[in-house]
Amino acid sequence: MKKLILCAIVCLLMAGAAFGQDPGLRDSVIFEGMAVDSGAAVLVSCRIWVVSDDSVMIYAMPLTWNSPSGTVNPTSQTQYFPPLTSWDDRFDSVCTADHFVRQLGFADLGGEDNPPLLTNGARVNCWTLKFSIPAGTVPQSIPVDTIYDPVNGSAFFGLPDGLTAFAPVVRMQSPMVIRRPVGIGEEPIPFEYALKQNYPNPFNPETNIEFALPKESNVSLVVYNLLGQTVRTLVSGTVAAGAHTAHWDGKNENGANVPSGIYFYKLNTPEFFQTNKMVLVR
Repeated sequence: MKKLILCAIVCLLMAGAAFGQDPGLRDSVIFEGMAVDSGAAVLVSCRIWVVSDDSVMIYAMPLTWNSPSGTVNPTSQTQYFPPLTSWDDRFDSVCTADHFVRQLGFADLGGEDNPPLLTNGARVNCWTLKFSIPAGTVPQSIPVDTIYDPVNGSAFFGLPDGLTAFAPVVRMQSPMVIRRPVGIGEEPIPFEYALKQNYPNPFNPETNIEFALPKESNVSLVVYNLLGQTVRTLVSGTVAAGAHTAHWDGKNENGANVPSGIYFYKLNTPEFFQTNKMVLVR
C-alpha cells in the first residue's frame, strides 16, 4: 500500500511539473559494473553515481538489464548512501520476469526537512544494486540501462519547488562482466577499461601506449595534434579482452617524422573513451 501511495505522489508531481531542460549544467547518472570470474555463487555490485549541481528532492530511475544466460539478476539488497539514507523514503522493486527494476526516492514527504541530492559537481556513489551470480555462470557481459516505466515514466529528477522535473544524462561506464577463470600462466582479464600514460614521456623518437579492455571491443586509438587533426591511427578494429600495448614511432600516416610538440592520444570504444597528452622532443 505504501508503494502505491508513493507511486500516486509521483504521478501527481509529474502531472503538474514542467518536464523540460535541466536548469543548470546537465546532471548525470552513471552506472559502474564490475568484472568477476565465473565459479562460485557470489553477489556483485553495480555502483550508481550521481553528478548534480541542482537540489534534487525526488528521483525515478527505472532500469533494465540483459543477462544473455538469463541467470544473472539483481536482488532486493540495494545499498543506499548519504544523502539518500536520510530521505523520507526510497525503494526499489525487482521484476525478474520483465528484466525491470523500479526505483523511487523522496527527500521530504512532510515533517523534518531532509538534505537534497546535491553533489556540487562531484561524482558521488548514491546507491548500489546487488546482482546474484549463480555458481558456474557462463562468461558474459550484462549491460544495465534505463527503461520506460508505464507507472512513473522515464528517468527523471525533481526539484524542491515541486514543479520542475528534468531527465538527467544517463550512461553506463562499464558493464557487469562475468569472465572465464584465469588458467595457470594466463594473464588476468582487466576489471575495467583503462588508458595509461604513455612511456617514455617526453619521448624521442618512440613511445608506448598501454590500454586495457574487460571484454572484446571495437577499438580506435588515434594520435592528434594541438589543432585536433588526426596525425596517426594506431589501432582500428576489434580487439580481444586483455592488456594491450600500442607503439608510436613519431611519424604521421604518410611515414614522415612529425615535429616536436604536444600531442594527444584518444582511446575510443562503444562504452569508454579517454584522451591523454604526450610530448615529443626531437
